[in-house]
Amino acid sequence: MAISSHARRGLRLTSISAVALLAASATPLFAQSAPATDTAGPAKSEEIIVTGTYLGNVRQEDRASPTLSVDIKSFQRTGVTSLGDLTRFIPQNVGSVGGMQDLAKGGADTRDTRSVNLRGLGSGSTLVLLNNRRVTPQGGDDFVNLNSLTPDIAISRVDTVLDGASSTYGADAVAGVFNVITNTTFKGARVSAQYTGISKSSSWNVQGMVGIGNDTFHSVTSASYRFTDNLQNADRAITNFFNPSGAGYPGRYTLVGRPTTATGGNVVINGNDYTALFDAKAVGGRLTVVDPNCGKAGTESQYVPAAGATFGLGSCAFNFQPQNPIRPESRSINIHNDTTIEVSPDQTIFAEISYYHQDSKRYGVPSYAQNAGNATMPVSNPYNPFGVPVIFFGRAIGAEGFPGGYDHRIMSDTVNQQHYVLGARGKLFDGWKYTANVSYSASHTIARDKDTDMNLFQAALNGFGGPNCNYLFNGAGGGAVAGRGSCLYYSPLQTDLAKMDPSLIHNLQTDVYFDYKREYYLAEGVVNGTLATINGHDLAVALGAQYRREKSSSRYSDLLLSGFGGFLGKRLNTEFTRTVKSGFVEANYELVDGLNLNAAARYEDYGGFSTTAPKAAINWRVIPQLSLRGSISRAFQAPTIANGAASLISTGVGNVTDPTTTPPDTTFRTIQTYGNPNLKPQTANVFNIGATVLPMPRARISLDYWKYKYNNQIQLQSAQAVVNAAPRGPAVIRDASGNIQAVQVTSFNAPSGTATSGLDFAASVGFDLGDVAVTLRDNLTYLIKYDIDIGSTTPGAASIVYNGVGYRNQFVQSPLSSAAAPRWRSVAGIDLEYGKHTLTGTWRYTSGVVDDQGVSLNTTGSGPVIPATTTTRIKAFSVFDVQYSLRFGTDDRFDLTLGMINAFDTAPGFARFNGYLPTIADPFGRQVYARVGARF
Repeated sequence: MAISSHARRGLRLTSISAVALLAASATPLFAQSAPATDTAGPAKSEEIIVTGTYLGNVRQEDRASPTLSVDIKSFQRTGVTSLGDLTRFIPQNVGSVGGMQDLAKGGADTRDTRSVNLRGLGSGSTLVLLNNRRVTPQGGDDFVNLNSLTPDIAISRVDTVLDGASSTYGADAVAGVFNVITNTTFKGARVSAQYTGISKSSSWNVQGMVGIGNDTFHSVTSASYRFTDNLQNADRAITNFFNPSGAGYPGRYTLVGRPTTATGGNVVINGNDYTALFDAKAVGGRLTVVDPNCGKAGTESQYVPAAGATFGLGSCAFNFQPQNPIRPESRSINIHNDTTIEVSPDQTIFAEISYYHQDSKRYGVPSYAQNAGNATMPVSNPYNPFGVPVIFFGRAIGAEGFPGGYDHRIMSDTVNQQHYVLGARGKLFDGWKYTANVSYSASHTIARDKDTDMNLFQAALNGFGGPNCNYLFNGAGGGAVAGRGSCLYYSPLQTDLAKMDPSLIHNLQTDVYFDYKREYYLAEGVVNGTLATINGHDLAVALGAQYRREKSSSRYSDLLLSGFGGFLGKRLNTEFTRTVKSGFVEANYELVDGLNLNAAARYEDYGGFSTTAPKAAINWRVIPQLSLRGSISRAFQAPTIANGAASLISTGVGNVTDPTTTPPDTTFRTIQTYGNPNLKPQTANVFNIGATVLPMPRARISLDYWKYKYNNQIQLQSAQAVVNAAPRGPAVIRDASGNIQAVQVTSFNAPSGTATSGLDFAASVGFDLGDVAVTLRDNLTYLIKYDIDIGSTTPGAASIVYNGVGYRNQFVQSPLSSAAAPRWRSVAGIDLEYGKHTLTGTWRYTSGVVDDQGVSLNTTGSGPVIPATTTTRIKAFSVFDVQYSLRFGTDDRFDLTLGMINAFDTAPGFARFNGYLPTIADPFGRQVYARVGARF
């Protein structure tokens, strides 16, 4: 469909789109409308973008691929202030990550970032474009951050192709395309400001746009500033629950000998005799006991006694949940410019510049667990009450913080992104046109955190703590004496917390950083025109080529490289480069009036991999009130730039349960991801068939059946599945005491892969009640199948596949690529327009799923794969939004908007581990917002 500003001159395009195929592909709330007051009409140099094709003379309504279009007016009616939040209004999107804490499924929760994930096939299967051109994934993420693309005020429309588009755009468009198209023809000035209030949190979004030009020159510059306050788990009842970790504070201590007092007597603490306990329960001259103050009020800990024990034996469960965030605090600036220069009547030079900067803070639990070896508290430490050396298990700082006001571990991220495009377009000959451009897209993220340097921690236990103690990497330096002068002792026992010198934080928390860069260098060109006219119908053809060079690098601070960090694990600096060359062809021919046949193919060479992705589609406008469409395609996708490496490519953390302990010990542990040079490309077969009916004026109904089937799908192992399969195998790294330090995982080709299918339904009807224009609308997705291939648990055995529809899909063996699969997702509503007044009501519904988090699948090969006892449900998420807007002033140049998102303050259903399921719901509650705008 033509962009909004083109609608005045291109009335034929927009009218046919609205009548013929828009409903086939979009929720009616998102029907395009031209904001006539914002533009002075289209410029001659304006580029008309039809998402999903490079053909210059084919209308969107003649395309067979269903496409959801959201114009700026529809975007504003949602009340959201970011493209990332817009995905909540797209039923076909499920499983987006980033920007919110999701400890089970990942995605950075330290910065304002959000992915798109069409059909639940993974963010890497949906291609994100800005003005039909690629942008780099955000540094530190494996996806394009939607919130970084452009100021919202600059958006003309957002097109989402709900069909495979690899034959047009490349391998990573398996599930579809998310294309953000900016307003390149705006003239004048426009400003807006929105405040959104949420209990315990708030956000601001201030934006402006200026368009200047004449007959040959036009430039549009937009800018935005967005602030979002942090929100903590303690601020919401649904997330403020006891979520235990086995490595906490207060911690545990392994006594390496029989405890005695200085006079040789029994050690009695809080009335409990630890010497007698050792005599009765020690094995091999050792005994592990919990901190005597485990369970004390204010420590967020709970004593879990071993069978028959009344003290000492068992575990000390630490509740990390309240002090961790739902979302971080963030501040971002986004600047975007589109400029065109018409150098002759048929030749135009264009440029695009985009800059994004973000600073964010994540407020989390004061210190991490210590997994990388465990420190020993010597007998010489005056705080040691046991009279023998003790090995400490836990974390340096707990819920009470540390003297001196240290009550949170603040992770700070800085993101800088830039995107430059320079190109030309124009006419060649006989109606043929060309577009050629070069672009550079880069993202740089520096993430700052803190971890415990185990060398410094041990030094403090030995009496050489504090920033002014002359302690060197190889021991005490000149003048350093344990516990004297500037050298201090540290005690991990909770009873001694108030006695600790604040300067000991030097030994407990060390600054670390992660430096991530992603870069794209691109050059591409396309020519299109009419190759021939056959039987009165044009054979339209587009030919093109693209060169893309990808770079990815990561750099880490010394502590992370050394591996002496207590929690974050050993890292390796990495640098990867890949070149992708591609050529593509597309053709469209109207066989008879109303019957369009489209074919496309794209050849891509990744160096080690190359293939051709074909697609064929047909669109038949049987009568003006009925159109039918169908498409079939095959997609190819190579491993990511890092996945094919034969080395450690990333290190993270995850909650892992050790089944060898009694009771099983659950805590966050280091997870090391290794590349797999034996990975093969994954392929997918994509099929879509649909129809649109226009039963009467201002009414439309559409229905599409879609199907995706992967083969050799690239999936990442589950760390818990690796541990369960071989608890003491080579991929499970343990310390000398047998505690899990790290788990090694890698990617693999599942014999088949995810197979999913479903129905998309969209309908709307408009009518007048007196002077009030009424529109009723609905857009929903019904999931029929979501088969997940977990691979083979036994070499040579058949792959195990289960249908994940209606499940959370966080079984122990579920690959990380799987998403929650609710059966129903719907966005429905009503729009009322009366003169300068608009009232909109929207109902968003996502059906519930079974909470399978941590449940093991039956991998024996006999009986149901999903255990019959897996029945606990996460309830459906059903919320209502309402908005009122008013235009006023000369030429309606001012506007006022008031609204509520989740007007009835509906809480999400409870889900294990997180408290709620971030991929299908949010815990924000009612959001009240006010927006003012003006144009000049």
